[in-house]
Amino acid sequence: MKTELCGNCGETAHIVRKNYEFKEMGVPVVLHRIDVIVCDHCGNSDPIIPNMDGLMRVLALGLLCKPEKLCGEEVRFLRKYVNKSAVEFSRFLHMSHTHFSKIENDRYEVSPQADRLIRLMVIGMDPNLNEGIKELMAIMPNITDDCCDEKKQIQIDMSKGVYQYA
Repeated sequence: MKTELCGNCGETAHIVRKNYEFKEMGVPVVLHRIDVIVCDHCGNSDPIIPNMDGLMRVLALGLLCKPEKLCGEEVRFLRKYVNKSAVEFSRFLHMSHTHFSKIENDRYEVSPQADRLIRLMVIGMDPNLNEGIKELMAIMPNITDDCCDEKKQIQIDMSKGVYQYA
């Protein structure tokens, strides 16, 4: 059995392969069959993610091709993914920074038009997302204009670089 030092307490911990709920992303994500450092001493679990850039790209594609309107935390993730400040991003939308901040904090809903514009802007700002253009354009007319009350988890299989909604 492989071991590693726990990042929390420094004790010896073991490495197991399992599904991991990755809460650090700001959106509900489950990573399938990844190595996780599990400490029996303090109970801490830390994922081992060898390709963080790949994970971010797959998650961005998953959000861009989501069949429901984006919510604030998803807009925030996409904005950060393309490395734009809230002020910069709001300028692209011709929207005040205050209004955009309220969208990201779920105090205002994303309008259907802003939702589509955000998706197109993000996919256009990162050439690594080009593979998602056809899928996005195919689903664009069918994106529902309501936010899903229950946040669906995005399940990501890092070994295949694919996502699906739970």
